[in-house]
Amino acid sequence: MSSKPFPSSFCFPASRLFGRTLREPPAEAVTPGLGLAVRAALLAPVESGRYAWLPLGTRVLAKARARLAAALEGLGGQALSLPVSVPEEKAIRALIPRHVASHRDLPRLLYGFRRQTADPPWGLWRWRERELLRAVVLHADPDARDALCREALEAIREEFARTGLDLLPAETLDGAAVLFPHPSGEAEALRCPACGYTATAGAARFSLPVGEPVPLEDVRPVATPNCATIADVAAYVGVPTAQTLKAVFYATGPEGQGEVIFVVIRGDLEVNEAKLGRLVGVSDLRPATEAEIRAVGAVPGYASPVGLRVRPTRDGEGVLVIGDRSIRAGANFVAGANREGYHLTGVNYPRDFAVTLLDDVAQARPGHPCPHCGAPLEAVPGAALVSWWADPAAEPHLYADPDGALRPVAVGGVQAELEGWVAAVAETCRDDFGFVWPPALAPFDVHLVVLGKEEAVREAADEVCRRLTVPVLCDDRDESAGVKFADADLIGCPVRLTVSRRSLEAGGVEVKARAEKERQVVPLDSVPDVIHTD
Repeated sequence: MSSKPFPSSFCFPASRLFGRTLREPPAEAVTPGLGLAVRAALLAPVESGRYAWLPLGTRVLAKARARLAAALEGLGGQALSLPVSVPEEKAIRALIPRHVASHRDLPRLLYGFRRQTADPPWGLWRWRERELLRAVVLHADPDARDALCREALEAIREEFARTGLDLLPAETLDGAAVLFPHPSGEAEALRCPACGYTATAGAARFSLPVGEPVPLEDVRPVATPNCATIADVAAYVGVPTAQTLKAVFYATGPEGQGEVIFVVIRGDLEVNEAKLGRLVGVSDLRPATEAEIRAVGAVPGYASPVGLRVRPTRDGEGVLVIGDRSIRAGANFVAGANREGYHLTGVNYPRDFAVTLLDDVAQARPGHPCPHCGAPLEAVPGAALVSWWADPAAEPHLYADPDGALRPVAVGGVQAELEGWVAAVAETCRDDFGFVWPPALAPFDVHLVVLGKEEAVREAADEVCRRLTVPVLCDDRDESAGVKFADADLIGCPVRLTVSRRSLEAGGVEVKARAEKERQVVPLDSVPDVIHTD
């Protein structure tokens, strides 16, 4: 066939397409979907973890962007394009005071697409760069802000679900997320198989059954030489680790200049730093140094709040002590004596020590009881594709309400992983021969295979292109039928049309849906009637 463009602007000749298909997956492909994406010439590796999206792949990304943009604009969303050299949060905070002065300027849903580096490598395909949809919600009322964030998340989730993904909604610390369960995912959720409760690992809660009441023992010091860990202490004293109290110290800011945060938690549990940071309102937690621990009156390795002057309130005088709720789930604990080589037995809260705040700061683990029904939680690895959150700004922006009073703007956000969506679909919508793209993301709606050089075949192919008003990839290459059919299956457009001398003799054009085995021959003028797109 001639390499001249086809008469229809919807038809693109494969002979001009940049990117070669491969018969074998590359060695660096970490998942089957990534291997197919490289083989089908959707993308190509440039460096480890960095890929160039080729023309077929950029068409998929363009459709993904368009669908997400349409979903948000259906909720009144408006597009923004922010400078890449300025952090997004800083840019948004610079815009709000200038453009939100009164209640008439609210609510607003603003969105844009942003590319950023990923360190460490992120996602199913271990990206070192990723493209995100970032939306900002501005509202007069925090509850209404949260409702609009949920609406935006649900609109995006529906777009994802239309592409055949099995998605898992999950709680987060500040909102909610949608995960794509997959063993190669960078995220982990904890899920209850009995009642369905699901939360990200950083936000998951669990129940702490309390045993039968027991008489409270007196506090008694015991020597614990050479006990470097909680397990050592428990074994030496002869109790389970769940009957010990562990002291964990954090600090903020430069050494010696920040705040020391003393966490006391049951010895069989670990501190969840995300929960802790949210509780105390800081994001720069680091392990406290030995000098910082001694400065608050505690002895490293043998610390407890017993005998310390504990702050009664967050901003009071004394040591800031955060108690995990697990210190109530038990009695007669073994705790540090703040004396080298010694621990205390018979320690009970609140009789023997105080805390500044008592809350859930424990890390949930697989096997912990579900907070709702008590069944053991299970780990679910996956990729976080969508999330929403509320922004607790330390310095909120103010607007004038209808009475002229100044009130804080309620700010929230929604984030969706554009390339993560494409990767999830690539892992899901495939078979032994290649991709089976859903129409919503397919690079072309139709893959037209032209077999033979006869003038009648050429004219029929031209006529198909003239009649169709959907994007068509026309394989006009000088290749064998086997190669063309293999590439059509590999690329995976929703419909394959075949024009050949045999099909014309049979009455027209052969039509085959990529997801089905059946084929049919339809008259040329009926081809548009059998092409269905989303």
